Amino acid sequence: MIKPDEDKCGDCTVCCEIMGYTGGWKFFDRYNEAEKFGVDYGEWSTCNKLCDTGCSIHHDKPKICEKFFCSYVKYDMPKEFKPNDCGFVAHIQPHDGVVGILSTDKTMPPDILYDNNKQMIEEMIEEIEFSEGKRFEAWFHSKQGSIQLKGKQWNGK
Repeated sequence: MIKPDEDKCGDCTVCCEIMGYTGGWKFFDRYNEAEKFGVDYGEWSTCNKLCDTGCSIHHDKPKICEKFFCSYVKYDMPKEFKPNDCGFVAHIQPHDGVVGILSTDKTMPPDILYDNNKQMIEEMIEEIEFSEGKRFEAWFHSKQGSIQLKGKQWNGK
């Protein structure tokens, strides 16, 4: 695993466009800082601090943003898994230790999106499991719903 580096994000802002932590997803704001920073970032919406040049509060941002690195960055995954290129962002959800894969497509149901991208999504999960040295429960999320892809987490290698 590499040390996460925001420079690897480059022009990708997918996490700022779909991974909200206010409103219905307030439980994700584990540092309870959204109000302090004036962040309005509800489920499946774009963060109000994202602008044409990136994050408008990049140098003084909430801890949840500062500490978040998608699996592409965290595990130095191959370019085909870069979220703004593939249309999906993957990460291990801190509240339950499950691999979550979120789609940037806000119009199609999760089962169709998964079926259309099954090989790539399964390879993405395998990359994460290889990097962590264990298997995970995995869920696929779209604005239209969620489906479970793999069962409960186990500690084997």
